[in-house]
Amino acid sequence: MAPNKSNKNNNKNKNNNKDNNTISKKIFNKLSGYDKEGKGVKKKKITDKERYSIKNFVILYKQNFWNLIVLNLIFMLLILPAFGLLFNFLGIFHTRVATPSNILFAPVYGMHLCYPTPATANLVGIFGAQGTNLIGNPITSALYCVALIVFFTFGLANAGMTYVLRAYTRSDHTFMWYDFFRTIKKNFIGAMILGIADLLVIILLAFSTYYYYTASPDITYTVMFIITFAMSVFYFMTRFYLYILLITFKLSPKKLIKNAVILSILGIKRNFMAVLGIAAFSLIIVGVFMFWPQMGMILPFFFILSNGGFMACFAAYPNVKKYMIDPYYEDKPHTDEKLVIEEEPIFIDRG
Repeated sequence: MAPNKSNKNNNKNKNNNKDNNTISKKIFNKLSGYDKEGKGVKKKKITDKERYSIKNFVILYKQNFWNLIVLNLIFMLLILPAFGLLFNFLGIFHTRVATPSNILFAPVYGMHLCYPTPATANLVGIFGAQGTNLIGNPITSALYCVALIVFFTFGLANAGMTYVLRAYTRSDHTFMWYDFFRTIKKNFIGAMILGIADLLVIILLAFSTYYYYTASPDITYTVMFIITFAMSVFYFMTRFYLYILLITFKLSPKKLIKNAVILSILGIKRNFMAVLGIAAFSLIIVGVFMFWPQMGMILPFFFILSNGGFMACFAAYPNVKKYMIDPYYEDKPHTDEKLVIEEEPIFIDRG
């Protein structure tokens, strides 16, 4: 019986302690007003206008600043073969041959050989100034071949980077390295084909614009320069959507290009702001290069591509969401299956 009495006493003591604690809490709550019913903390629903505003862009840019640097380095890693073309352009591995720089040297020298006089000797000295010509060799040929690999990696790098930038734009959590290469794996063929076509168009537009810009001052060439420059700017804005559509939806090449062109027109305001931002950022890099060449050559490896891509993605994704994603969820608000739309645009959400 003794143990039962002690157990009862312990239970009584516990109950008394609980009652005392309860009374103490009630007294504290009454005095502090803690138990009063109130509105509580309300979660403010963020609209798309606020989520994709310039203010939120600055906030997201600060949050992901260092991640953008790492992302830029990953992108540069995949387009590393392009440096073969850069090395050849700079003439680093070319064979250097000293040759006369004046085209009159050959006839003057021939005249001097036939009729050597002090006058012809002086002319040879004048027109025989030596210059340096860069001659190709097996190394430069190999570098050109290596540079061609970038046609196959350019689209892959853009697809992987766009996925990460889209996550930053939507404030989604992402594992950069894993998601970058997972996206490449999921979209390998499509990204590679799109990258080849994309790079070819960029090269053609850049060459055409440069050609008409440096051509003789003629009204025809001036008009052609304006046309090619306008086409380059428009295609630059269209590129904002190409890789977002590729990684987000399942579209045929024709529909992919068609939707990208339509969205670039519908979202012209945001697109133009992004173009201005990218241009301003590029001018800063050029300014640094002019005053500090060593730093100006290093900065593109860390900033230019991912920062410009983030501006483009932040401008483009709200338009994609507004015109392609939201209408689907309005029609099927409770669906859990992958997005499949039978009419234009046909797409499957890939996350």
